[in-house]
Amino acid sequence: AIVTRLRLTLYTALDRSGLAVAVFIVNMRGRGTEWSAHPAGEDVSREYDRIWALLGNRQVEELLDLAVITDPDVLDVMDVFTEVVAPALYTDLELLALVICRMASLSLEHGNCDASCYAYVFLGMLAGPRFGNYPAGYRFGKLGYDLVEERGLHRYQARTYMDFGTLVVPWSRHIKAGRELQRRCFDAANRVGDLTYAAYSCNVLITNLLAAGDPLGEVEREIDRGLEFAANVQYGLVVDVISTQRALVRTLRGLTPRFGGFDEHGFDEREFERHLARNPRLVIAECWYWIRKLQARVLSDDAQAAVEASLRAKQLLWTSPAFFETAEYHFYSALARAACAGGATGDARQQHLEALAAHQQQQDTWARHCPQNFENRKLLVAAEMARVEGLALDAERLYEAAIRS
Repeated sequence: AIVTRLRLTLYTALDRSGLAVAVFIVNMRGRGTEWSAHPAGEDVSREYDRIWALLGNRQVEELLDLAVITDPDVLDVMDVFTEVVAPALYTDLELLALVICRMASLSLEHGNCDASCYAYVFLGMLAGPRFGNYPAGYRFGKLGYDLVEERGLHRYQARTYMDFGTLVVPWSRHIKAGRELQRRCFDAANRVGDLTYAAYSCNVLITNLLAAGDPLGEVEREIDRGLEFAANVQYGLVVDVISTQRALVRTLRGLTPRFGGFDEHGFDEREFERHLARNPRLVIAECWYWIRKLQARVLSDDAQAAVEASLRAKQLLWTSPAFFETAEYHFYSALARAACAGGATGDARQQHLEALAAHQQQQDTWARHCPQNFENRKLLVAAEMARVEGLALDAERLYEAAIRS
């Protein structure tokens, strides 16, 4: 198990996620269990339902007091599962979901261990975006965090901090509530030599700063620190993600030759797009690039280019079910569609309106569970919908409500 875990960690750090998954499957086969790199959605649903059957009449919070796992075979399996989470995230979300659900089931059957903290936090991510149970998602995520803080299960402390603050908190609490956890992740990961998660913590912190509207000069300084760290540990995926964030910040600060464009000395949009497209291991970085380009084009009033970027991002959105970049995608895509619909006619107008309604439906769902982050966005998109439909007074009322929110 130790050798397998080290191989999984190495291949993940080298952006070789597919190879890491292959190592995992061979390891599980050696344990007498057949796994697929691309499991079916029904398998995930069955394992998720099994978690609730095992929970029974207990409250999620009661799981904090489960006994600690002592069976070495179960501990080995949990550790291997933990190391395959990141490569699964970058290759197949059904595999990720099945791994997480199986880890939670093992915890409910055998007790808690260090890896359980990580499993519960990721289960919190799945329960919300995947199964629509955002309140339960937060409770499971908080359980994972509490196991670290109250039961002293510190081995995956850094990962638990980051994933709770990044993948769970923003869908139930204000985006800033997760920021301190992301900073604590960096410190904790460095202490134990978990360079992969130390690097991840850099780019998710920048996402948080951008979403919360922090001063862009301060954001760029954070970007420079993160970029230097990711380059030093040679984690190319994170370098590409932060480079994209830097491109957005630079254009919003007016430091690129054309507002809304990323081209400047040292960054070529077309070459960067080719770099991402020809490397399937960078698919999540490619998704986030098109989302940041979508934002830039909306804010520079280039609605048609924004819609084109939105369509490119949509094809890759499967990589990011619980990252806040998905929220940025739906919000800015809605604004781009509204901007295009106003001057469109016939089928083109209808397509824009249908896409706009779908994006707004997602805003409504998130706003119900977390108005702190999404009510203002829902209201602004509703105002744009009213404007497009010629309902001037409704639009004015909604714009005012969005500003107040």
